[in-house]
Amino acid sequence: MATSNWWRLWEGYLLISLKGPGLAKFLNLTARQGINFWDLNYRENTAMVKIRVRDLKRLRPLLRKTGCRVKIHHKRGAPFIMLRGRRRKGLVLGIVLFLVTLYFLSLFIWHINIEGNVDVSTKEIKAALENYGVKEGILKKDLDLSELERKLLLGIDDLKWAGVSIKGVFLNIQVVERLREPPLEGAVTDLVATKDGLVKDILVLAGEALVKPGDTVQKGQPLISGKIKVTEEHGGEHVEKAVEVRPRGMVEALVWYESYAEAPLYLVHKRKTGNYSRFFSLVLKDKEYYLWGPKTSPYRNYEMEKIKRTYAWRNLRLPVELVSINYREFEVEIEPISPWEALQKARSKALEDVNAQLPGGATIRKRFVNDFYFFELGTVGCRVMVETLEDIAVPQVLLEAGRDLFS
Repeated sequence: MATSNWWRLWEGYLLISLKGPGLAKFLNLTARQGINFWDLNYRENTAMVKIRVRDLKRLRPLLRKTGCRVKIHHKRGAPFIMLRGRRRKGLVLGIVLFLVTLYFLSLFIWHINIEGNVDVSTKEIKAALENYGVKEGILKKDLDLSELERKLLLGIDDLKWAGVSIKGVFLNIQVVERLREPPLEGAVTDLVATKDGLVKDILVLAGEALVKPGDTVQKGQPLISGKIKVTEEHGGEHVEKAVEVRPRGMVEALVWYESYAEAPLYLVHKRKTGNYSRFFSLVLKDKEYYLWGPKTSPYRNYEMEKIKRTYAWRNLRLPVELVSINYREFEVEIEPISPWEALQKARSKALEDVNAQLPGGATIRKRFVNDFYFFELGTVGCRVMVETLEDIAVPQVLLEAGRDLFS
């Protein structure tokens, strides 16, 4: 539809009015001859339509045949703009120069936005960018966004994740900082999975990867080892030994979250009738003595309120309780609602529940929604599953007492 509108503007079109006794016949004849109208409005024997410029000449024989008249109200499109431009060459030249200048300037980055940093200063991130040759005024084509993300993570230890994107003349940089943990009593041996997932990408800054993209991992499974193998030469022999390092890196994995919710196909409204009844009894030394009023509710639908009153004199509490029970009648009205409306409520509840499970920084990749209809039970249900891409690698700490973070 948008392409069609652009093409009409390029060709040029007219807004015309048609009037005459044979207007209906005229419109039928134009349809037979393939003359296209659009945006037809008919009021008081007058039709307002839009038509292509090249079709206007084809209307003349039909107008004479049906006795209709045509009047041009507006002219739109590129041909008319160019026609006006011939009379104002200076203005057209200025517009062309402005557009060329605007296009030339749009080839550069003129502002760098940095978001997500708290402890790492913006000045520190910009200094790192300048070391990599990235600053205001750089050509967009000279930027390798993936490489820039990798360099930021390697250059700034306190960054856990970095995302770089271009929007117009803005270079947007989103960062996620590492949690500043208190000093640990033990040593970090591995980075392990915080949850089950399917590994999509691995970035090892220190240590050795124990999994590869495409592997399915479970919660607590080691992902990046803190031990690396180093080969040394002793006496002409190559000896391989393990060296412990503090593992650093990212393991991005697909993680799935699921939620299910139901909604009834009817609403229950309670309306008080104003009728009520009371029952009174006296409790003395764990024995209840009936005073007056019905012991059970005389109403089918009711609300019950039980009140106990005790009596005391100064610091002496008397072993007597007056018990009153109030029965208040109400009417029940059942209002059926459409399955679609009930389904929307179930969907909203399921989406709200699944969104509450998502961690900060997770990127939603896909969302699956399954609807269920239980008409015999008077309910509908909705199951929502969300697929996210997130970093699941966290340190596994071995404490002196031998406790494990995931034991």
